[in-house]
Amino acid sequence: MKLSHLALFATLAFSGALLSGCATATDKTKMAAATPASTTAATAAPVETGAIRGIGYAAISIQPGRTRVQKQLMAIRASRLMAMRELAEKIYGLDVNSYASLSEGVMQADTLRGTVAGIVRSARTVSIGPIKSDIYETILEIDASDAAAMVAQGAPKYK
Repeated sequence: MKLSHLALFATLAFSGALLSGCATATDKTKMAAATPASTTAATAAPVETGAIRGIGYAAISIQPGRTRVQKQLMAIRASRLMAMRELAEKIYGLDVNSYASLSEGVMQADTLRGTVAGIVRSARTVSIGPIKSDIYETILEIDASDAAAMVAQGAPKYK
């Protein structure tokens, strides 16, 4: 695969990941209902009215650690942090920066960067567990009123 195709694929994959964070909790519930139950057993639980949900995933095999148990614990921590990041994106928004460079009609560079900054408080753990042999999933939830209070206090500045 040529480098330009790889860069395009990576950009599209990253863009999709960024846009998936823009869905509301209700949208994700609808998406979960449209997906086969075998793949969404943990995510198909109903969302509490007025709640915002963040979901994070982490692979076990790529985590640092000497034993499988150490890697599992690191995957749990990583998936929880990813869920916190998704909550922060939904509460405070995502600062997206993009840069593209063309030379003689040929793409030379294409970069996309997303940044989120925020403080997440009062998040409840809905579930933490393996969803495949190598992936942990964490689902966190926060009341919309708590999220509104955090926004009223102001988000930290983007770095």
